[in-house]
Amino acid sequence: MTVDAELQIHEVRSATATGVTVVVRCLRGPVRPGARFSLVRDTRAPIDLTVTSIVRYNRPDHTVDPGHSALVTLRGTGARELRPTIGETGREVMAVVQGANPAAS
Repeated sequence: MTVDAELQIHEVRSATATGVTVVVRCLRGPVRPGARFSLVRDTRAPIDLTVTSIVRYNRPDHTVDPGHSALVTLRGTGARELRPTIGETGREVMAVVQGANPAAS
């Protein structure tokens, strides 16, 4: 898998057994609905989460570009891996998820 989508999780807004809504900052992309995330970068924790919606400035959007923030809903497994961890310095470290966008149509 080629990693062409990367999101830093700033806040988990809500989580269920099958999905999670998070505030993110795009680090690599743009990220589009259908992007599938399979790995948490620093912990190497496996996940299987797919972007189902992106909201920017209280409006649905089709992408979130690098350097921009959005409210993103992901469906699948691994939502609990998105919570911050405590790093070696004792500070909170935000999760960064890596994955791939769907093929262009």
